Amino acid sequence: MKPDEKQKLDRMFNPRGMAVFGGVKTNGSFGQLNLLTQISYGYKGKLYPIHPKGGEVAGLKVYRNLNEVEGPVDLASISVPAEAVPQVLRDCLENGVIGAEIHTSGFEETGEKEGIALQEEINQIAKQGIRIVGPNCFGIYCPRGGITIMPGAEFLKESGPVAMICQSGGVAADFGYEVEMAGLGVSKVISFGNGCDLGAVELLEYLAEDPETNYITAYLEGVRDGGRFLEIVKGVTPKKPVIVWKGGLTPLGGKATQSHTGSLGGEADIWNGALTQAGAVAVQGLDEITDTLMALAYLKSTGRRIALMGGGGAIGVFSSDLVYRYGLEMPPFSPETQKVLKKWFPTPGNSVVNPLDTGTPVLPLETVEGLAREVLTREPVDVLVIILLLRSFEVVTRIFMESGGLKPPPRGSYLQGVLEVMSRLKDETGKDVVAVFENRAHRVEHVEVESVSRSMRKQFLSKGISVYPNVERALRGIKNAGWARRH
Repeated sequence: MKPDEKQKLDRMFNPRGMAVFGGVKTNGSFGQLNLLTQISYGYKGKLYPIHPKGGEVAGLKVYRNLNEVEGPVDLASISVPAEAVPQVLRDCLENGVIGAEIHTSGFEETGEKEGIALQEEINQIAKQGIRIVGPNCFGIYCPRGGITIMPGAEFLKESGPVAMICQSGGVAADFGYEVEMAGLGVSKVISFGNGCDLGAVELLEYLAEDPETNYITAYLEGVRDGGRFLEIVKGVTPKKPVIVWKGGLTPLGGKATQSHTGSLGGEADIWNGALTQAGAVAVQGLDEITDTLMALAYLKSTGRRIALMGGGGAIGVFSSDLVYRYGLEMPPFSPETQKVLKKWFPTPGNSVVNPLDTGTPVLPLETVEGLAREVLTREPVDVLVIILLLRSFEVVTRIFMESGGLKPPPRGSYLQGVLEVMSRLKDETGKDVVAVFENRAHRVEHVEVESVSRSMRKQFLSKGISVYPNVERALRGIKNAGWARRH
């Protein structure tokens, strides 16, 4: 990307001033909600609500037009009716605004001549010197710049290493929550909708050079220049992993993308093959994006060799199937290691081969440490996956304690003990540990288990141990991250 173009985008992501057009004085309008969201998020620059009648809103002066604005405006947020958008853009050009996010719909995605013509008109205006995100989008979320998308007032305010380019406003908003759940932060999220000016190609090119971004994710429905996009991906992936969820890869999905963002879908095999050849991780769904990011961020190893511990017999069986399906390995423990494991855990009927079936969901912590230490120090495995059955911890612990007339321990105390054990072994051996928090209890009265899960997940992540809700997602994340690092 040329330095002057990069500078324009830098200013859009870190605007000194933002002008907000469209219904700023109308309660419940997108324009007003977007304005209030910026205020709530804590934007540090100057906000300029624009409305022909002037006045005041949310304690801010409302300006009748841009000519009245006294300070620099780097970004315009536009939510006026589609037919009024071109004139707003021309006003922005005349007043030195270098970037705009157009939230309004009613353009190419309609498939109608009027909408297509309007999009071409704003595209021509963009060529005169203003960069456009949109139309038909949620816009930009950038913690460093202090701006967010609606409804992202509660998104993290600290920058992180993950970026997303996204053709869906809803997926962009969901990603803001998911990336925090993964214990990661965002550098930039761009919901670009129809992408008449700044689309997947231009945004990927920018993020490739962005020093704040270490991981690039994307949800795409259509790419206007697929060849150029794949060329940039191929150049980026040796330095930064690229994870792409391509929507519209089925006949029904392709039809839906045309009415959503006016994009053309494509054949799944062609797209996935091309992305793979370019070095990107092709995924399906936001869950898989999150799973892959967590593995990339928390795992050091690129190896395929998995040791599985905990759960039960059936979990071990279907996990072995998943290991095979994902091209991973689950090497049997050596006879010498099995002998030592049996000393720690002599109960008949349990497997010590790999997976290590511990039978009961609650083992003494010294046994957990003994078993895990033997596996991590004796066996040539890359990752230990430990399965923790959360509801069972609560039930079994209470039964044992109450039967002895003892007071049950604080909720989460067993998990805290497991964390201390696994964190210590991870540091001592230099090998990766992944935790699976399984919870199959969904009654209203079981809600405290979910609370414990969320609290402990943050603590596990803080120690560099990724946490997944089930074995399948854990193994899928390990598989994708390993592939990305090897290619």
